[in-house]
Amino acid sequence: MPFSLLIAIFIAFGFDFSADNVAISAAEVHVRSLETLGLVVAVGIMAFALSKWVAVRVAWHAGATAAIRHSYGVICRVVDILTLIVYAWIIYGVDWRGVVERGLGLRNAILVDEFLILLPFLVAQFLSWWGLYAAESALRASHVRTTRGRYLILRARQALGLVLPVALIFSLGQDLFRRQLPEMAESPSFQLGWMAVMGTLVLILAPAFVRLTWPTQPLSRGPLRDRLERLSKRFRFRCTDILVWDTGQALVNAGVTGALPWFRYVLLTDALVEHLTDHQVEAVFGHEVGHISHRHLSFFGFFFLGSVGVLALAREVAVRYLELPFLTAGWWTSAGGGDSPLLLAVHGSVALICLALYFLFAFGYLSRRFERQADVFGCRAVSCGSPDCPPHADLNANSGADVDWPNLCPAGIRIFASALSDVASLNGMERESWWAWRHGSIGRRIAFLEALEGKPHAERRFQRNIQWLRGALVVALATAVILAMRTGALAHLH
Repeated sequence: MPFSLLIAIFIAFGFDFSADNVAISAAEVHVRSLETLGLVVAVGIMAFALSKWVAVRVAWHAGATAAIRHSYGVICRVVDILTLIVYAWIIYGVDWRGVVERGLGLRNAILVDEFLILLPFLVAQFLSWWGLYAAESALRASHVRTTRGRYLILRARQALGLVLPVALIFSLGQDLFRRQLPEMAESPSFQLGWMAVMGTLVLILAPAFVRLTWPTQPLSRGPLRDRLERLSKRFRFRCTDILVWDTGQALVNAGVTGALPWFRYVLLTDALVEHLTDHQVEAVFGHEVGHISHRHLSFFGFFFLGSVGVLALAREVAVRYLELPFLTAGWWTSAGGGDSPLLLAVHGSVALICLALYFLFAFGYLSRRFERQADVFGCRAVSCGSPDCPPHADLNANSGADVDWPNLCPAGIRIFASALSDVASLNGMERESWWAWRHGSIGRRIAFLEALEGKPHAERRFQRNIQWLRGALVVALATAVILAMRTGALAHLH
C-alpha cells in the first residue's frame, strides 16, 4: 500500500487552512512557483547524492554488506520523510494550494486544481526514485536488476496505480457535487458519508485498478497452481484468479485485492514464483488468504474512516493551544489581512505531526498485529496439524484432504519462516530493521512464529488479543467520529 501518497493527499486536502479573502498577485505566483520548483529539485538531488554514496560503498566492498543495506534502508526512509516534509512546507509554508486556487484562479476547475496541488509531491517522488536507482541497482542481485526506465515505471505503478485513480474519482465527485449542490457538499456529514461511499467502492473496485495499472497474467496451469487451488478449497477461499505480476524479476512479493469473493485477485510477483519453492509459495499464498479470512481489508477501511474523527479532534485541540492570545499578535497576520504564511505553516506542521504520530503508533501497531495474524495463517496453510511432525503430511498434495483448519505444526512454521527469510534476502532487506513500522522486521516475525511452536494456547491467546483490539478500536473510533461531529471539529476537514 502506497502510504506516502495517502499521507500526501491528506497533507494537501485533509485540513482547510486557506485564506479565501487574500488575493495572490501574478508576481507572487511566479516567486512561489520558483520556490516550489527549487524545493522539489532539491529532493531529487539529495536522493541522487545519497544513492551514489551507497553505490560507491557497494563497489568499494565488492558487494552489498549488511551495514550497507542498513544504511540504504535508513536513506530510503529519510528520503520518504523528507519528501513529505518538503511537500508539507510547499502546501502550508509556500501556500501552494492558495497559488493554484487564488493565484491561478483554478478553484472551481474540475480535477485541474486537485492535480496541480498534488503535482509537486508527484514530481518530488519521481525525482527521488530517479535518484535512488543507482543504489537499488547496486544492491540488487544480478538476476533481479533492471533498467532505470523500467524501474521508474514499476515504482510509479506500484505507488500510484491504486491510490491516484481513486483520488481522482473522489475529487471528481466532490467537484460535481459542489457545482450542483454546494451547500450539501460543504456539510461535514456529507463529507464523511462521501468518504464512506468511496472507501467501499475502493474495496470493491480495487481489482479493476490492479488489472489496468499493473502488468499481470494468470498463473499458468501446473503443479503450483493446482496446489494453490486445493489450498483455497480447503479454507473456502474464493478469488477471481491467481495472477503473476510482471516486475522484470525486480520484486519478490505477494498481495491480495478485492473485498468481494467473486471479484478478487491474488498477486504473486514473477520473482517470487521463480525463486521460492512451491511449498514456500503456498505459505505466502496462505498469508494473503489470511488477510481475507480475518477481514483485514474491510477493517482497515473502517479504521481510515474512523481516523478522520480522531485527527479532526487532535487538530482542534492543537490549534486551540496554538492560538493563545500571545500567539495571535499582529505579526501572525499578513499585510493583506489574512493569516500569514508563518501561521499557516505552524497550523500545517501541527496537522502533519498529529498525522505522523497517529499513523506511526496507532496504525503501525494495528498493521503489525494483523501482519502477524496473517503470518500465523500462512503457517497453518502448510501445516499438517500434528504437533509431533515430522513426518509431515502434505495436505495440499491431493484433493482428498479433509482438514481445512489444522493446528500449527513445526514443519509448517519452518516453511513459512524460510519463505520470509528468502523474501528478505532476495529483496535486499535487512532482517532486523527497526524501520519496518508497518509489517515488523522479518527477524521479529520469524521469532514470534517460532515461539508458537508446540504452544497452541499461546496462539489462542494471541487471537483473542486481536479480537479485543478490534473491538476496542471500533468503540474508540466510533466515539471519536461522534465527538468530532458534535463539537464541529469535523467542519475543518476540507
